Amino acid sequence: MFKAVDGKYVSTTDLGVLLLNEAGWTYTSTDGSVMDFSVEGDLVRKISKHGAAQNIARDKYNLQITNSVGQSVKISEDILRQLTLLEAEGVKLQYFYSAQRLSSITKNIGGDSSSRSYQYEDSRNPGLLTGITDERGVRFATWSYDDSGRAVSSQHSGGAGLTQIAYNADGSSSVTNELGKTTVYRYQQIDGVKRIIAIDGEPSPNCPASNSTYTYNDRGLVLTKTDAKGLVTNYDYNDRGFEISRTEASGTTLARTTTTEWDPDRFLPIKVIEPNRITVYSYDNQGRELTRQSTSR
Repeated sequence: MFKAVDGKYVSTTDLGVLLLNEAGWTYTSTDGSVMDFSVEGDLVRKISKHGAAQNIARDKYNLQITNSVGQSVKISEDILRQLTLLEAEGVKLQYFYSAQRLSSITKNIGGDSSSRSYQYEDSRNPGLLTGITDERGVRFATWSYDDSGRAVSSQHSGGAGLTQIAYNADGSSSVTNELGKTTVYRYQQIDGVKRIIAIDGEPSPNCPASNSTYTYNDRGLVLTKTDAKGLVTNYDYNDRGFEISRTEASGTTLARTTTTEWDPDRFLPIKVIEPNRITVYSYDNQGRELTRQSTSR
């Protein structure tokens, strides 16, 4: 959301400034990056916070992006706005479709060509990807789905990495990996978003968060996390939703608190206070880090 202030449109959510000019619109973000748009709303130029520029030229179905040193990439689409070509110096990728589904990609790099194909074999859900055949002609990935179109299994060639998912009547999901280990994920709708409130299962290197529970505030931000050992981490946030305090092992002799102070206008930390040190940051007008000073406590 933007509001008019002295001839400019200023974001009401700390996202930057939008300025109307003869050529169209110029948006300047809080980190100093700039995007220019035509009067039709097409992006025509982008300048990063470090000053690197990209110019964008377009016609009906083609787009050419050129950087500040003259390197360019060409992008083409079909009438349905599906990508059909991506071409740069020495590299050419062509995309082919069937029934509006990606069917294959042909790659040419330095004169060497290869192709990868995509399969859609579920007659109940013909738009869902069920397999990928690689450049060697080997089926290296396979997915399957239930009647509702939800993924129920994923595996690579020979059953490697087999993962199976069951959707339980209570709204939870059970995920079983190739070793037979099952982890149950429990959810709750918070602020219109499905959030994980508990993970049940024995911890493993692939799932260290097992046997953890979570609570959230009304905005869907994590308030507490309780791990498999019963240790609680508490979180606190400012009005912008940025974490300002985190206490690990709360309520125990091992409690460890980290607090963060933020730039008032940008998503940039200016001071981080940890149990054993304090770190202070400074930035230029474009959001680039200038200094970082740490002192022991």
